[in-house]
Amino acid sequence: MHGKLRPVGSRVPLPSSVAVSMPWDSAYEAEYCASGTDALAMAIGLAILARPGVEKPEVIIPAYGCPDLVAAIVSQGAEPVLVDLVPETPFMDLHQLSEAVTDRTVAVVGVGLLGIPERLEELAEICNDHSLALIEDSAQCFPPHSTRQRVADFVVLSFGRGKPINLMGGGAMLHRGSLTGEQQRYLEGLPKEKIQTGFLWRVKRVLFNLLMSRIGYLLLERVPGLGLGKTRFEPHGVVTRREIPAGVLSAGLKHQSVRSSPHVLYEQQLQCLERAGWVLLGRERFRVAGMIAENPRLRFALLAPDAAMRDEVVRALNAAGVGANGLYEVALPGVDGIPLSKPQHEFPVAADFAARLLTLPCHEDVTGADVRRIAGILRAVGDLSPG
Repeated sequence: MHGKLRPVGSRVPLPSSVAVSMPWDSAYEAEYCASGTDALAMAIGLAILARPGVEKPEVIIPAYGCPDLVAAIVSQGAEPVLVDLVPETPFMDLHQLSEAVTDRTVAVVGVGLLGIPERLEELAEICNDHSLALIEDSAQCFPPHSTRQRVADFVVLSFGRGKPINLMGGGAMLHRGSLTGEQQRYLEGLPKEKIQTGFLWRVKRVLFNLLMSRIGYLLLERVPGLGLGKTRFEPHGVVTRREIPAGVLSAGLKHQSVRSSPHVLYEQQLQCLERAGWVLLGRERFRVAGMIAENPRLRFALLAPDAAMRDEVVRALNAAGVGANGLYEVALPGVDGIPLSKPQHEFPVAADFAARLLTLPCHEDVTGADVRRIAGILRAVGDLSPG
């Protein structure tokens, strides 16, 4: 038994004795909560309160993404409105986005997928023209783009398993500017819990980190009925605030800032795939924004030439002990039980993106030898030489 390289996730550090400043301290105020979904629901609730009198409010999101986007919106009594993607990118089509705005729209959610931030400046122009709140969903992207430019009205962070900062759960909702009295009362009315970092927390941390190892992940994957990594819709419950100790958050931030990421080596090894119709996602976005060194990828993402090739590569990599997958393997309308009004065929680009997306491990345990081995498998399946 040689183990299996997990698809995503970093180890949980011990609490730090020294608190550090957060990258959002100068631009945003933070409300901490029980999960990233809670943080998004909280931001949506505040956006709705900023537009009193709007009946049946709507929130615009991309047609490809985590089902928790929909769960957070529905939990606040709003309706999700989906927008298709720009071909061969994870970004919303701006023309379709503008067309989707109605007098019931209260917010637009720009999602940073797998560490690739959305084009928030362009989204902000549309939001400003229509007096809408812009929410940056940075659950998979750290640091948030808005902490550099102060673009979004609200920023959503997640500290759960498989996120850039892993604290075994929790999240944060960042907001800029002062809140109205109604918004403040909304926040104060939410239940609040406190994280205790005593013996039980430390035992849980040890077990959690053991399961992140190659042997641990392989054993975890074999647990019957666990459904690790399966895409499913689960209705969201009560939004809960959470008091996260400063030492826990500081340790997570410091751990994220110093760990290595193999995304640059992936790009070097996999560029040859472009000759066979593959797309390395995020290259142009990071080059234009000058963020390639600053923003490690949560996972390294590519689009295969077609769904059959993606599936063949996923099988080959998993057989070789590499946790590669297609993330959410269908667009949002195709998720079982999801409460949406428009059928899947109205979002063809998102459906194509879902069918072709391949994600590769990009955490600190991925070695240079791992990247070269993964690249060799992709080149062999695609019948390509590295030259």
